[in-house]
Amino acid sequence: MLSAIEDRQQQIVNYLKVNQFATVADLIDLVNYSEATVKRDLVLLEENGLIRRTRGGAMIIDNKKIDVPYLMKVTRLNEEDNKQYIADVAETLVKDDMVIFLDSSTTSLHLIKNLSKFDGLQVITNGVLTAAMLSEFTTAHVSILGGSIVPKRATINGSKAYNDILTYNADIAFIGCRGLDFNHGVTETHEGEALIKKAFRRQANHLVVLATEDKLDHKYMYQAIACHEIDYLITENPVSAEKMAKLNHHHIKCLY
Repeated sequence: MLSAIEDRQQQIVNYLKVNQFATVADLIDLVNYSEATVKRDLVLLEENGLIRRTRGGAMIIDNKKIDVPYLMKVTRLNEEDNKQYIADVAETLVKDDMVIFLDSSTTSLHLIKNLSKFDGLQVITNGVLTAAMLSEFTTAHVSILGGSIVPKRATINGSKAYNDILTYNADIAFIGCRGLDFNHGVTETHEGEALIKKAFRRQANHLVVLATEDKLDHKYMYQAIACHEIDYLITENPVSAEKMAKLNHHHIKCLY
């Protein structure tokens, strides 16, 4: 459950994501706290790279590039029906006794309760909370990658985690993404995340991208997975005929 501070800051971020800009007075009315409190929140949000303070107010940084603190995302899991729908479709690709790579994305977190239906699973993940939830809610044998935890993201990535992945072989890998471009594939804003996904692809027989509709047609700095390396794309709605033609060209099966 979010603390009062986290809840207030989440309200501010959500408001700015919709309205792009707000004055301090707007935000005082929104959260019903003092001017001093709101200004402190804006300082902290700016330090976390979520907003940019301006004269008399604040503006959102590019919605697609911001990282809302991971625990804020996790507390909203029950509100993300689209991601749970994607997880329900992904479940159809799972069988008893599989070895699975599961990344630390919140989309992948939705798959955990579905995995509780299967026996004999072995799951390897780079997500700290992902591993804990798998241990709590499934009977799977859970392995977590070694390395350093990325601050405020509850994820482990980088070269040490990459090398750890190379000691496993998996039947299938499920990954979320920051962006999926139909020409360039999966891209990320963090080099470490891209590296983890590359290793998962290398060591898995099949790779499944779990992508909500808002991730499609976006490209970011770090290349993770090329289109021809993707076996399945799972999203919540049918894609256009043009996008489907590109998926077919790369031999990607689209499920929804």
